Amino acid sequence: MNSHLQPYEPSVLARLPEERAAPVSRRVLVLDTDPGIRWALEKGLKQTGYIINVVSNLGEALRAVREEEIDAVVLEIQPEAGLTSETLALFIAAPCAPRVLCISVDSEPHVVIDCMKRGAADFLPKPFSLAEVRTALSRILAVENGAAPERRLPSAPRGASSSGSYLIGISPVMQELRETIEQVAKTDLNCLLRGESGTGKDMVAREVHRLSKRHDKPFVKVNCTALPEQLLESELFGYEKGAFTGAVTSKPGRFELAHKGIIFLDEIGDMQPSLQAKLLQVIEHKEFTKLGGRRHITVDVQIVAATNANLEQRTKEGAFRDDLYFRLNEVCLWVPTLATRKEDVPLLVRHFIKKHQHSVDGSNIDITGEDLTALAEHDWPGNVRELESTVKRWLALGKKMLPTARPGVMRAPARPAPVAVPPSSLEFDEPIAPSAADERAESEVLLEALERNQWNRRKAADDLGMSYQTLRRRIEKYGLDQPH
Repeated sequence: MNSHLQPYEPSVLARLPEERAAPVSRRVLVLDTDPGIRWALEKGLKQTGYIINVVSNLGEALRAVREEEIDAVVLEIQPEAGLTSETLALFIAAPCAPRVLCISVDSEPHVVIDCMKRGAADFLPKPFSLAEVRTALSRILAVENGAAPERRLPSAPRGASSSGSYLIGISPVMQELRETIEQVAKTDLNCLLRGESGTGKDMVAREVHRLSKRHDKPFVKVNCTALPEQLLESELFGYEKGAFTGAVTSKPGRFELAHKGIIFLDEIGDMQPSLQAKLLQVIEHKEFTKLGGRRHITVDVQIVAATNANLEQRTKEGAFRDDLYFRLNEVCLWVPTLATRKEDVPLLVRHFIKKHQHSVDGSNIDITGEDLTALAEHDWPGNVRELESTVKRWLALGKKMLPTARPGVMRAPARPAPVAVPPSSLEFDEPIAPSAADERAESEVLLEALERNQWNRRKAADDLGMSYQTLRRRIEKYGLDQPH
C-alpha cells in the first residue's frame, strides 16, 4: 500500500470512542487517487465522528456534491489525474459550497498560493498525519471565529451583499465607515480595527481587501487566540522539515501565503510578547525566517489587525509592545455597535434569513413588522453576531426565543417585545451584582446551550451570541464540566 499518510495508529483511534457523536456531525468527501489514503482517512475520520464519503475520481466527487449536503472536501491536487487547483472552482460553485482542504505531494509555495487564491480553506502537504487532517478539518469547519460554516451562494462572495460589498447597512455610521474604508483601500497603510466583539470586524477587513489594489491577491486570516503560542508561530511563519517532532516536510506560513496581498490578524491584542517581537520584525524589515530555517524570506503584505481589547492600557501594563502598536495603528477604524445603527437591523435580518434558511430544516418563517420593531428596539449587547444567532434560532425553532437585555442569555418571554436597556446604563453605570437566582438561571442556559451543541464550546458561544473567551470564563465560574 503506497500511501502518503503517516502510519495508521490503531491505539490513537481507540481513544476516540465510536459511540460518541461528532461535535458537529459534518459530511466530508475525500477525493484521492491513492487507495491507502482513502482507506486510512475513511477509517480515522469516521472514528472522530464525521460522515465520510470516499471517491477516486472527479466525476464521482462532483456527483456527490450535487446530490448530497457536503460540508468539506479533502481534495488531492494531482495534475496527472486531472486534479488541479482549477478543480477547486467546481466544488466551490456547487449548491452546498463546501469548504475545501487541498492535499498534495507538491507543496511548492506557488502551488499552495494558487490553491489558496482559488478558494481553498487550507492546504496540507503529503505525507501528513491523521491528526493534522483532523485539526485542519476542525479549523475550517469552525470558520476561525467560532461560527458555523457559512454556505455561499455561487452568485456572490461569502458574506457579501448583493452589491458585492461585505458591509450591509444604510445608517450614517455605516456610510461614514464605507467612505473611510474607500480612502484606506487606496493606500498600503497598516490598519487597526477597533470595536466590541461581534460587530463584524472580519467583514470590514474583507471590505478593505475587496476595494484595495491588492483585491486580486490573497486575503489570509489568522485568529491569534485560536492556537497556542507555538502553533501560532508555525502557522504565521511556517516551518522547515525537521524543525520539530512531526515536521516531516516543510510548510509555508500565512505570511508567505499572503505575499502581495493582505493578512488579517484577528484578536491581535492576545498575541504573546515573544511573537509580537517577530511580527514587528516582519513589519519593519519585510522579511522573516521559518521555524528551523536559516533562509530569510521576503514578503510584501499589508496588515489589517483587529481587537476588542484596550491596547493603550495593555501597552501601559507592558502586555503589548508600544512600538508594534504604533506600527499597526497607521490607520484606525472604529467598527460601530449594532445599537448605534438600528436602522440596519431589518436589512441584516433579511440577509441572515437568506444566508441560513436553506441550511435549516423547516425554515419557513414569517417576519412581521412587529417582529422587526422588537428586534430594532433591542440594544444587542452581542452586536451583529447576537442578531445572526437569533435569526438562526428563529429559523430552527420558530419565533419562540427572543433576546433579553443580558448579553448571551436567551429566554422565552411572556410577551414578544424585549425590554430595551439605555446604552448609557451599559457603558457607564456601575455593574449590578447578579443574584443567586440570576446566576443559577444563567448557568442553566449555558448548560442547555453546551448540551445542544454536544459540548462544542465555540458552537455554543456562537449559539449564545457571546465570545468564546466569555463562555470559557463562565464555564469555569459555574463549574460546568462535560460529562464523561
